[in-house]
Amino acid sequence: MSDVAERVTRILTIIPYVREHQGIRISELAARLRCPPETIVADLNAALLCGVPPYLPSDYVSVVMEGDRIHVAFAEHFQRPVNLTFQEAVSLIIALRHLPTDQRGLEARRALERKILDLLPGASAEVLRSARREVNVGSLHRGVAERVGVLQRAIEERREVRMEYYTASRDEMTARTLRPFGIIEHDGEWYVVGHDLLRDAERPFRVDRIRQLKILDSTFEFPRDFDIERYRAPRMYFPTRRDIRVKLRVSPDVERWLREEPPIGRISKLPDGSAIVHLSVSQPQWIVSWVMARAGQVELLAPEALRKKVAAACRAALRKYD
Repeated sequence: MSDVAERVTRILTIIPYVREHQGIRISELAARLRCPPETIVADLNAALLCGVPPYLPSDYVSVVMEGDRIHVAFAEHFQRPVNLTFQEAVSLIIALRHLPTDQRGLEARRALERKILDLLPGASAEVLRSARREVNVGSLHRGVAERVGVLQRAIEERREVRMEYYTASRDEMTARTLRPFGIIEHDGEWYVVGHDLLRDAERPFRVDRIRQLKILDSTFEFPRDFDIERYRAPRMYFPTRRDIRVKLRVSPDVERWLREEPPIGRISKLPDGSAIVHLSVSQPQWIVSWVMARAGQVELLAPEALRKKVAAACRAALRKYD
């Protein structure tokens, strides 16, 4: 660290410390900072030049030395960390969008965006969340935007829709009739939530996975207890009785990521930094793919049937390189 950087760091330490310990002796402060008393005096003299706009007399740090004792005044701006302004938060979030779009980059971006929003006052954070959703709407792919418009019309008219839906975890298309209740943005993706007549259950569907969409003549009654906010959750996943309970052992790196992006389940940290994770999954193939994508960092411990699926998938992948 350069001499200038060391001095600035020292001054930024001295001012709030003296502010909380008015009348502290120069010798005691020097001993705590492990530097000569003359250095403390020089730093305090430099601190007299520190101020904030509009630089009126009361905007500068005032240092009073009475013999060996120090007092400071007009240093309220050192009382707590400086908050981000709304413009600074927006700029940082926009910059984060340029991070790599692979899994690690996406995870880092989400974690940093949450921390930035947590630094803002509640009203400003909500404005930024709303603005982000509005920007995402404007940047929708044309096909997705058209389907959102059709679904919104069906919701307003209380009419069922017929759709061809692609389920990625099973790699299959299914024809479904849906009673759409609401539309919500989640993590940059748009979902329609409604009652799926095929499964006779309320479920969310990603709009970009709808291939064919048609409004039907049949109408429905809107449920009084429906609340779209229930789907504004960390993950667009809601467990059912049919879900499979899975047990995993994950590396310290994956364990830290799971703490930031908690799954539906329980995490038990082990002494070596790794962790045992228990979670529910609705699609077995999803967890197989998830484990394989983190080869060497995740081991599927149970159930045994899924362990065999992972082993078979690994052997199939290995044959590509024989």
